[in-house]
Amino acid sequence: MEYTFRIKYDSGSKKFDGLDMYYGSKSLAAFSEFLLLSVHAFLNEEIILQAPSAKGFKMVLEKASHGSYDQIIQMIITDTETVSLMRDLGKNGLYDLLKYMLSGLLGIPFVLKNRKAKKKLKELMRQNEDLHKRLESALMAAHLPVKHQGYSTVMLLGRTPIITFDEKTLSYLETEIVSSETEIIPVAVSRFNARTGTGRFIEDIDAASYGFSPLVELSSYEKTIMAENLKLVANDVFEPLNAVVTKVTSQDGRLKRYQLHGITDA
Repeated sequence: MEYTFRIKYDSGSKKFDGLDMYYGSKSLAAFSEFLLLSVHAFLNEEIILQAPSAKGFKMVLEKASHGSYDQIIQMIITDTETVSLMRDLGKNGLYDLLKYMLSGLLGIPFVLKNRKAKKKLKELMRQNEDLHKRLESALMAAHLPVKHQGYSTVMLLGRTPIITFDEKTLSYLETEIVSSETEIIPVAVSRFNARTGTGRFIEDIDAASYGFSPLVELSSYEKTIMAENLKLVANDVFEPLNAVVTKVTSQDGRLKRYQLHGITDA
């Protein structure tokens, strides 16, 4: 069983005039890391620390086309158990999970509707390790041809675009504006690590999640209600808590994450 991904580097703010070897190789390595970590998590419901630890499949570079730089990456599933997992998830489920993850990292709204994809994501919620954080550094490296050569980059599954990297997405990654005000917002907990106090909030059961980190150490009460709320969300129950937060946004006003001052029952 095989699936084909394409990474296309093309004209952006500047006309395409060859892909710089240094930035291009760093970017392709980042895409490789993203695919290995995320696909392994989506299939095996396990978050790994290193891309080479991915099991059951491999990513192989194929011949690229000319004109723009169009790199083909072949995902080859190498054992029968992973074939079964992939058939269960399906190509559409894999596409939706990849798009959901990339969109969330770039502040782009995307509602996950595929039933099997939602089930996989729910299983990953039960783990403390945050897949988003594992992928953020790879995403920055993937933007190197955008940052240094003015190109745009499109990631596709087969012929279907998953995401486009350009100056707008680069700006989202590189700029942060911390609000001078605090506000109380109703949120549920979709990810929580009691040891670090970090996690992710959602404003609706199907909404995109955004990371948070505490400005002061969380109390035992706060940790307890957040852990209990996480269990509710894992069972598709949305019962919001009241979080006192400062919003951190990109230059164009899109939410990036929250600074958490405190949290209580609604």
